[in-house]
Amino acid sequence: MNIPFKKKSKKAKQASPSKGLIKIKVYMRFGAEIRQLRATFLANEKKDNYNTLVAINEKTSFKEELDFTQEDVYSTMNITLGVAGLTTEEALKKIAKREAKLEKRISALEKHPELNKFANVWDEKRKLRQFKIYSRYLTNRSEHGTYFKMEEGLRIYEYESVDGFLIPIWHGIDNLSDYPDFTTKKKITMQETANIQAYFDGKGSKKLMINALLMVILITSALFLVNVYGGFKLLDKHQELEDRMVEGTEYCSEQFQRTTGLFNTVMDNAFIKQYLDEKEAEQTAQNEGNVIQKLIP
Repeated sequence: MNIPFKKKSKKAKQASPSKGLIKIKVYMRFGAEIRQLRATFLANEKKDNYNTLVAINEKTSFKEELDFTQEDVYSTMNITLGVAGLTTEEALKKIAKREAKLEKRISALEKHPELNKFANVWDEKRKLRQFKIYSRYLTNRSEHGTYFKMEEGLRIYEYESVDGFLIPIWHGIDNLSDYPDFTTKKKITMQETANIQAYFDGKGSKKLMINALLMVILITSALFLVNVYGGFKLLDKHQELEDRMVEGTEYCSEQFQRTTGLFNTVMDNAFIKQYLDEKEAEQTAQNEGNVIQKLIP
């Protein structure tokens, strides 16, 4: 019995690409070398606000750049390592020697930490990882290939999920191998943003209101305690200033009394009193003489 099979029309096949639709496939490895397909969905291809070509699927919160560019550190390694113009086998042998030297150096730095003043062990480990990635790049990534393939009129972009990050897969043409291209630049956002978003998404509106109310109460209580503490400090400062003012007043009064007593003592002295009386008599006689002269024509 023949089962009827409906063929898609050419018009229908050509409609999807014109709408900017692409298909996304995500693979993962679970303790094995074989990649397992974990998700397949459609995404809309468009330019974002920064004029960067991205693929977006809002339902799965998928947003990835499609303008893949290679890291400069890997694109220039063939020059710095002196492997330009060599065959793949010759280049891999030369890089393997550099990797062996780095591994020995890392082992020595780990056994003798005092040597880290000459070379940092983490810098050496970073260099070793770059060499290993570049070796894998030379082995698996052909010079001829693309980051997508075609199926039923749709472009298929495939990614491998590694430690929570999606690594684009390079489809080689010469060696027919699919390679997770670790040498591409990717804008990595810290996972804290996603965790915070997941936290708020998992909370109900009532719980959020209660948590917000508790937070407001805590902040208000903290401000009240700060104000009370500041009030006590100001009161202590005011009391201290008042004590200083009273002390100054008492000191001035005491000094005035001492000065008055000293003046009275001086004035009671017999010699000084006689001297002052004589001066007063002379001044009186002189004034009377002046008055008489004014009266005589």
